Amino acid sequence: MEDEKINILVIGVSCFDGMASSTRVKNLLEPLVNKNEIKLNNLVYQSDNREPIGKKGILNNIHFKIIDFRATNIFTVWGFLIGGISFIRKSKNWQYKNIIYNYNYPDLKNIWFLLYAKLIGYKIIFDIIEDNRFESHVSFMNRLRVKTSLLLFQVSRHFADAYVAISDHLYKRVQLVGKEKVPVYLIPITVNLNYFNKNNYIPNSSNLKIFYGGSFGEKDGLPYLIDAFEEVSKTNATLQLILTGAGNKPDMEKLQIKIGSSSNKDRIIFKGFLGTQEYYKVLNSCDIFCMTRINSPFANAGFPFKLGEFLAAGKAVIATKVGDVSKYLCNNENALLINPNSVTEISAALKTVINYPEKIKTLGAAARKTAEANFDSELVSKKLLAIFKAV
Repeated sequence: MEDEKINILVIGVSCFDGMASSTRVKNLLEPLVNKNEIKLNNLVYQSDNREPIGKKGILNNIHFKIIDFRATNIFTVWGFLIGGISFIRKSKNWQYKNIIYNYNYPDLKNIWFLLYAKLIGYKIIFDIIEDNRFESHVSFMNRLRVKTSLLLFQVSRHFADAYVAISDHLYKRVQLVGKEKVPVYLIPITVNLNYFNKNNYIPNSSNLKIFYGGSFGEKDGLPYLIDAFEEVSKTNATLQLILTGAGNKPDMEKLQIKIGSSSNKDRIIFKGFLGTQEYYKVLNSCDIFCMTRINSPFANAGFPFKLGEFLAAGKAVIATKVGDVSKYLCNNENALLINPNSVTEISAALKTVINYPEKIKTLGAAARKTAEANFDSELVSKKLLAIFKAV
């Protein structure tokens, strides 16, 4: 019997930009698109549209539609809803199994889309990557969206066909919500190894570059990293700290103030949000990668996505012991593991690899093997395909 054809519609995240949310979904689905295992569509919110993708409605074999709602103009809600529902109807292929892949929770933005899709025959899969009970909120609209997401999540088993969770914590939490009525699967972080070519890296104690890429929220612990860089820079005049990514405006303002007050601000290079190719070019040029999440309920609940990319780069990785990190990493074997919220421990770890640069190569080789064994998007995407076939 010929395998059933599968048509996926992604909601809640753009499949085209370089942020962690987009990259997670792209890493999972792109290998399946390239092998003609699935057809892929993407309903994109304008707020998530960071990289220009044009208006033709198709890019990289993905059909997409961009919709927009602005809180300052209530009338835009009609175009938002009508445009989304129209694309859901248009994207359905009656000869295929049709699946909504919803990134994270049901909420005020997507609930009408989800219910309509269910009504016309789509299966619904939720990919849960955060614990919204611990989410910090800034604007009124975001607080409202998150509060309603928690309520809708509790009843989501009535219209969900499967859940995916990124960490052990979230896997257990989703099981409680599903109440054995809806299957739950663990899909960890993923990495596209094609962006990280193996090479004969030769570490050099001069001109070393420390790298952090991602968001800049409280959970990420950037003040600790900057203070640690300040400390080790006292005896390393050529050391640089490279920062890339984007965050909420209040977080970015705090970051700029922190950098501005540093006595080594000329060696803290903030590159902001980079396009995909430029981001990986910068990342691969660096030597030491830092994941400094703090010890908070929110940080421990998820799994830092960028950690997979840091490991794949095949250099030295310094990571705090939060969430599932210790499940995959062992101190002084494939990374340097440290306690969170500690400038002293970040400084000590940095000094270890700066003073003994040969460790960058030995730790890096083991880190790369860890990424290949656990987070290779080609392998992990096969697990997701099995879920698509099972629902």
